[in-house]
Amino acid sequence: MTSIAVLAVVVLLLAGQGPWLADLQARVLGAAPRGGAPAAGSTGAVIGMLAGLGASVVPPVARAVAQVVTLLHELGHTVVAAALGARPAGIVLRHDASGHATARWRGDPGPLRRLALAVVALVGLPAPAVAAAAGVELLVVAGPEPVLWSAAIAGTVVALLARSLWSLMVALVLVGLAILALGEAAQPGIAAAAVGLLVAVALSSVLDALPRLTGRIRAGDDARVVASLLRVPARLVRWAQVLAVLAAGGWALWRLLAPTLGELAALGG
Repeated sequence: MTSIAVLAVVVLLLAGQGPWLADLQARVLGAAPRGGAPAAGSTGAVIGMLAGLGASVVPPVARAVAQVVTLLHELGHTVVAAALGARPAGIVLRHDASGHATARWRGDPGPLRRLALAVVALVGLPAPAVAAAAGVELLVVAGPEPVLWSAAIAGTVVALLARSLWSLMVALVLVGLAILALGEAAQPGIAAAAVGLLVAVALSSVLDALPRLTGRIRAGDDARVVASLLRVPARLVRWAQVLAVLAAGGWALWRLLAPTLGELAALGG
């Protein structure tokens, strides 16, 4: 049920129903709804954007961001598998930013199982970009704190499912950094951390996906798994995955960058 609720929230956020979710939360908790994305040209927003852009391309930091992207990739597999009735069994992240997730399925295999396995394999590549897009909508309606708490929760779930020391370390580092950012006394520091994380994940997802359009699809690749299960060309699956990444990641970057770029252009004019 938890995984279904998570997917429902993500879908509602991406469908533009964030204000309704915020109002529902306020009614349940008996508090006034709060928005609070950092202003487009604010210090926190600008610092976060620059940090996120740099983190996506500067090699030492980009490798760390790639680990977060992989963590979200495998977590996407896990959440969707759980929503479709499987029991998550483990997540493994590797030093080269690859990984895999396992789950145990109940019942007899059949056409519906094949379809479920195909859906689970299909969502992995777009999952980080979709998470970034949902995070941007959450930022807009609820501010930076829920974004960082979401990152901490994601890291905690992966830590509980980790099946290697490296997986556990990456997950705990994400949790620690998110909580550290939440402990900042100044709001610009919190805003910069949330914006930087979203920009870095969205851009890194796009940069990782683009070469896959023409790259070789190896055995065991998610696209090949989907192709074998659904009897469709693996290249067609790969295009669908990459287009989903470009749509979600591009939307997230546009929502974050466009207002600030517009303000800067107006100042320059």
